[in-house]
Amino acid sequence: MLEPRNHWADTSEEVFTAHALDDHISADIIIVGGGFTGCSAALEVAKSGVKVVLIEAHGIGHGGSGRNVGLVNAGLWLPPDDIVSRIGKADGERLITSLSRAPKDVFDLINNYQIQCNAVQNGTVHCAHSASGFEDLIQRHSQWKALGAPVDLLGAQETQNLIGTRLYYGALWDHRAGTIQPLAYCRGLARAAVAQGAKVFEHSPVLSVKKNQALWQAVTQHGSVNAPKILFCTNAYQDNIHQEPRAKTTIVNYFQAVTDTISDDQWVNILVQGQGCWDTASIMTSLRKSVDKRLILGAMGAPVGLGRSLHLNWAKRKLKSLFPLLVDVSLEAFWFGEIAISNDYIPKIQSLGAQRYEIFGFSGRGIGPGTVLGTAMAKYLMTEDEAYLPMPITKEYSDRSRAGKTLFFETASRAFHFVKR
Repeated sequence: MLEPRNHWADTSEEVFTAHALDDHISADIIIVGGGFTGCSAALEVAKSGVKVVLIEAHGIGHGGSGRNVGLVNAGLWLPPDDIVSRIGKADGERLITSLSRAPKDVFDLINNYQIQCNAVQNGTVHCAHSASGFEDLIQRHSQWKALGAPVDLLGAQETQNLIGTRLYYGALWDHRAGTIQPLAYCRGLARAAVAQGAKVFEHSPVLSVKKNQALWQAVTQHGSVNAPKILFCTNAYQDNIHQEPRAKTTIVNYFQAVTDTISDDQWVNILVQGQGCWDTASIMTSLRKSVDKRLILGAMGAPVGLGRSLHLNWAKRKLKSLFPLLVDVSLEAFWFGEIAISNDYIPKIQSLGAQRYEIFGFSGRGIGPGTVLGTAMAKYLMTEDEAYLPMPITKEYSDRSRAGKTLFFETASRAFHFVKR
């Protein structure tokens, strides 16, 4: 029976546990949120010898980080030219350059701290679901090649040979990228941060944040932390933890379903080199292998209420449509998480005033940009040197249409999955 269960939690080689905050302590920097961004920031601060406390409301990786597809991509969802057109040439080129190196930064951390997360850096594949989708990939290929990126444009037959399905019109293969077990990566970052001296507390939701003279005080049920600086890294999983409004974004749900174990004979022509992939459809689909020989199929949508049968029945049909030879393979479990999308699809570092900041809006690119921005923001908090940041700090952010866009994405995904294979 197809049941709700996060396969990443079942298969993580990294184990991390920490007790709840039950004391009143002080630090130099408080970080709220134990995902990729928060854990990367805590690690960077701790290894510099600065006193840092990370507070997580649930367990490390509980939110979008531990529910991620696990594709370590370079750049953003937007192609390079669109980034420049939206934030300007100087800022755009700085951000593109920084995020182009994001896969290397991630895999370097994995190697340096021996994080056991099934890391494979053999690229990811962006697949054209239609002729217009392939035209989009042609433009992306041209833009990345102009920047010297190691990307290849594949035709329909080459794509079929690599992925094992006839449904795609072509693909863009980015050799910088790769795949990881995302929850294990997040836990490994937390483990490394603690080893460097960070204090990490789980199951400690922040109930309020208030200014106490020159210090910020984050209050939990059984304790508190005082520090002159505080960084929120909760992204889509924001809690109402202080009175002033924080940035609100469009929320897109993304679910994944994992198959039973697939035999070696059946794997022969499917994802033959093991790359993770996703397509160009507005209601996106992703595919990847797991280390325990299962196929993981993902798509936009929340499999709850009426959406549960709509999305999961589509996933069963889609699996057979992509790979007819898997007719006897069943889906075993599913899980989902939330993606925060900013108003221009570019992540934000926002100042909330008086040494209080937040990072948000990765639009489904949490691993690379989350790691890069978390690390960079840690350096900035310790030095106040903006040269460390890959993008400027914004002081005002709003998206008045976010509620409508959130509803649109879920409604569109349900309609798409009702009629499509």
